[in-house]
Amino acid sequence: MIGEARELTVELGDRSYPIYIGSGLIRGVGQVFRDRDFPVQAPVLLVTDASVANLFAAKVEESLTGAGYHVTRAVVPSGENSKSLEMLDQLVETALKAGLDRQSTVIALGGGVVGDLAGFLAASYMRGVRFVQMPTTILAHDSSVGGKVAVNHRLAKNIIGAFHQPEFVLYDLDTLSSLPTREVRAGLSEVIKHGLIWNKEFVNWCEDNVERLLGLEPDALGYALYEAVV
Repeated sequence: MIGEARELTVELGDRSYPIYIGSGLIRGVGQVFRDRDFPVQAPVLLVTDASVANLFAAKVEESLTGAGYHVTRAVVPSGENSKSLEMLDQLVETALKAGLDRQSTVIALGGGVVGDLAGFLAASYMRGVRFVQMPTTILAHDSSVGGKVAVNHRLAKNIIGAFHQPEFVLYDLDTLSSLPTREVRAGLSEVIKHGLIWNKEFVNWCEDNVERLLGLEPDALGYALYEAVV
């Protein structure tokens, strides 16, 4: 566990991995890499999008470089169009030029599009390298867990993909403060949907705490995301 984070484990036997949920977690990502024995000599590729890069990428890089890792940043355009074979080709070129090898790690810093694209890169580059999810949207609480990664074809969405589980998921609640109100509401709707399927008491709790959730209060939001992922 890092700091005051909530932690849960995705149980997959030898491939089980933790999910950390809390505020200020970005500054500890380098320590998590160290604690989980990610090789320092292996280059890291940080994939993010244009909307997120200026807000949070430098903080991730600072934590990792402070722990001894060499990081290359790859910024893709925001939006669904980035989930393409053309963008994947560009990322492969960036990875090769950065010297990524079989011990390297690809980090997805962003929402579902970045997670899918970076995850498929990690699944296919050198037949699979380490992958870390750092979601920055509420909607990504679902897509960042479970290992489903893909890119689109011009004739079909998510038709080229794989299952590639992350080494861990780091969900820093502070990154959600930049979301517009519409995205906050859309994400919380998905959170509540999980409750409607599995947990009536959680739905009642959400109704009682709706203003705290809409206000992105860390304690309330952290609890809601934890329950939705469970």
